[in-house]
Amino acid sequence: MPGIDHEMPLELIRNRPETALELLRRVPGADIPPHAAARVETVDYTQTPIEFRADSVVVLRNETGTALMAVIVEVQLRRDSGKRFSWPVYVTTLRSQHRCDTALLVICPNRSMARWCERAIRLGPNGAITPLAIDPSRMPLITDPDQARACPELAVLSTVAHPDEADDEPVLEAMLAGLATLDQDRARVYLNYVISSLPAVTVKRLEEMVTTIQDFDYLGKKYFSHWVAKGEAVGEIRGEIDAIFNVLDVRGLEVSDDTRERIRRCNDLNQLKTWVRRAVTVTSVDELFDE
Repeated sequence: MPGIDHEMPLELIRNRPETALELLRRVPGADIPPHAAARVETVDYTQTPIEFRADSVVVLRNETGTALMAVIVEVQLRRDSGKRFSWPVYVTTLRSQHRCDTALLVICPNRSMARWCERAIRLGPNGAITPLAIDPSRMPLITDPDQARACPELAVLSTVAHPDEADDEPVLEAMLAGLATLDQDRARVYLNYVISSLPAVTVKRLEEMVTTIQDFDYLGKKYFSHWVAKGEAVGEIRGEIDAIFNVLDVRGLEVSDDTRERIRRCNDLNQLKTWVRRAVTVTSVDELFDE
């Protein structure tokens, strides 16, 4: 997916294992059993060479702690023929240890990579293992703030996976709502990942949202101090512009479209304050601009 690296998707899953399950639900044929808990767990690899160690493992357990299903999570950025020999080792080792169904979920940057990963791996005449691949086309597009709050990590992955749609406010608003539920350090890490992964125009939109939308301005104050300073200046400029129009309107002075546009384009706070003072006494709008 756009902006994907090897570590961050795994970090998101380690912080919230349910993220792996939400991704798994997007893959046809993946049945997730009812369970009481989902945890990232280590596997006893004492008898397994280090090159045969999975990126991450999530185990679903019932109320008594019995394993119901294990999910191996791999991030695969490029073709590697060696994986078609190591992946079966991951699956059989985990299945033997936990004695439960085991799924191999591979996160891919694009559909082409996913097609390569999800090809069945023949073990011989009597069996095969088929990886389950997730790419941006299968990544859910999260626009519901409540869904994002329930799983902020999935909202982050969704935003990065859909850069075109992320330029729309609902996607970014949902993601920010999810981040608002996290501690400061984790939110900062996730925001850095989003910022480094999205196009500049979308990052600009995100900047505007955390500095101008009241529901999210506290996020800007915590994590985007340099943007907040600029946002506060923009807010003051807008306030002065509104004040000019309000004074002229109360005094019954007609303002042409060209004059409105000239005032709106002005970014000089001192100049705007001068125009506010003049608006109180001028007899025509043209007198605002007298030198």
